[in-house]
Amino acid sequence: MGDIRETSFSVTGNVTRDEYTEAAKAAGLFRRGRAVAALGTVFLAAASVSPSPDGLTVHPVSLGIAVAYGLVVLLVLPRLTVALGFRPGRAAEQKRAVVDREGITAFRGGESMRLAWDEVRWYHETPRLHVFVGRARRRTCLVVLPKRLFTVPGESDLLAALAHARAGDRS
Repeated sequence: MGDIRETSFSVTGNVTRDEYTEAAKAAGLFRRGRAVAALGTVFLAAASVSPSPDGLTVHPVSLGIAVAYGLVVLLVLPRLTVALGFRPGRAAEQKRAVVDREGITAFRGGESMRLAWDEVRWYHETPRLHVFVGRARRRTCLVVLPKRLFTVPGESDLLAALAHARAGDRS
């Protein structure tokens, strides 16, 4: 067999919302947000307690704001992030991805997005997905390739090997 980095292939299909959510989790899009939310909640909660002659005084309004902040950032924002990234109108459109020695090109309608291998920051593989996270034209890009779209036997494994050879996990 030749050099795996010279491999090229194409897949066509759609990504479901469930797959997109799994990809966002695998890519760690929520990790930093959760850490910031937890830290912010702790600081806000600590600010709602002040020393007094009788011990510590808890300010219920400030504590309520801390709890509300924590709930919104931990529960609402991840769902909002997925909703903004996964738009149902766009999801129904047929997409095609071409993976070659230069990188990954995703086509949707008349638009295309190119992510060169040196722009790929992380590659993650889950039991159902290949997930690429990169930065192209000052934008963070999430490319999700469901394994169910690979019809040729071994092609999904070949993509995993190619991704590790080209991008690896640069975390």
